[in-house]
Amino acid sequence: MAKLPILMYHNVSANTAESKGLTISVEKLEQQLQYLVSKGYTSIFFSDMESNKIVPPKKPIIITFDDVYENQLNYAYPLLQKYKLKASFFVPFAYVGGYDDWNDGQEKIMSVEQLKSLDSNVIELGLHSFRHRPYDSMSSEAVDTDFQECQDFIQKHKLDVKNILAYPYGKFPREKSKKSSFFNQLSAHRIAFGLRIGNRINLLPLHTKYELNRLDIKGDMSLSSFKLKVKFGKLLF
Repeated sequence: MAKLPILMYHNVSANTAESKGLTISVEKLEQQLQYLVSKGYTSIFFSDMESNKIVPPKKPIIITFDDVYENQLNYAYPLLQKYKLKASFFVPFAYVGGYDDWNDGQEKIMSVEQLKSLDSNVIELGLHSFRHRPYDSMSSEAVDTDFQECQDFIQKHKLDVKNILAYPYGKFPREKSKKSSFFNQLSAHRIAFGLRIGNRINLLPLHTKYELNRLDIKGDMSLSSFKLKVKFGKLLF
């Protein structure tokens, strides 16, 4: 059975000493991308799977970056171009052009103009909620409002955003009836795929579209640990 690893990144730093937690150094990121290319992985978009535009390659992989930090534009984007890789960037729309106020407000978020400058052959944009709130703590009415605010922002600024949703903090309702109701809302809002964390490898063909697992790539992870995680997921972690 074919496998689909989905990698999850956040901050990228030019300072190797800052490579820990959700921040990875540009040096480590390049080593990881080089490894993927050397092992024959082919990066794809979620929209490729949705529209059946392509036959899945022998070794598909999806690369994702949450929060559209400006440092991703400065450091990750050029590397993706260099190695001819695709990635999905997930946008918390309320903070575009500002800072990550859901954290400590220290990191700059890309502006509308910067998001529009991204080559659509390299980057596809997806949703990361409007205010970076965890869906498991929101009422169904608040969830609907969240999606409407996202769509209003997208339409106002004429952004090309695919209906792919990365759950902030990887959180969504887990109790059976609440999860079913939430997934029905996603379907009503035409969400094609919903991404949790999970740290497991997805199997193809996909059996669920709203609980896709992502591999959390931390900044202090060694290259050997990265290789194992891409191959086995959290079985060894």
